[in-house]
Amino acid sequence: MIGISFIIIVLVAILNPGGTQAGVAIEQRITISARGEPSSVRNRTLMVQGDKEKFQIDDHVSVVIDVANPIATMLDYANKTFREVRLGNILGTTLDPNYLLYISFKPTGQTRELLGFKCRDYTAITYEGPAVTATTVCFSSDAAGSDDFSRFIKLIVGRPGLAIPVPAGIPLIIESTRRINPAFSPLGIQAKEAVRFKTLIAKIPPQVTQVVVTKVTSEKLSPDVFNSPAGYTRLGPRPH
Repeated sequence: MIGISFIIIVLVAILNPGGTQAGVAIEQRITISARGEPSSVRNRTLMVQGDKEKFQIDDHVSVVIDVANPIATMLDYANKTFREVRLGNILGTTLDPNYLLYISFKPTGQTRELLGFKCRDYTAITYEGPAVTATTVCFSSDAAGSDDFSRFIKLIVGRPGLAIPVPAGIPLIIESTRRINPAFSPLGIQAKEAVRFKTLIAKIPPQVTQVVVTKVTSEKLSPDVFNSPAGYTRLGPRPH
């Protein structure tokens, strides 16, 4: 069942022309590193307008998120094909560029500045199996297009089953460290096996992910940005 709060947010986005016409393009540099391994560095651009977001996974594949429908469209430029999946299938996964934001943050009281914009630090710690992740995000409500991005994120977290109070603003800096939780103990195995398991996972080095905004532009985006290009072939049925 669709939540009342989600319906209200969608109606506001649809009925508020000023909110739906403005867009924002956010260029990011993503660095992933772990001890003893070469760092991975790549660039990504998020384009947000109204209830839609587009981002490029690599040189050949982009994803368009449509909250109102709700679906996600995978665009394969190399093969000129597209595939639609339920939005819930990608939310919170690495195919979702905002997955590091869907947690309960607490303000630290610390501020930073990037690209001339002031941002405020928020932190959170999450546990998933044997892993614990510490995340710090510096949100800026001063950055160009921050209202448009915040409005889109509210549409996402207002979906049934989420209801997470994400701080307002554009995340100019995201720093996330995923490490093994030394207190984790697997259930249903003997004590000797538990010790062996902990010894093995203790050797896994922490993985650090840093996402830094390199440019942000507030502009009206063409609707074609979010549409599947003409001539592309659909793969699979449209999700219901």
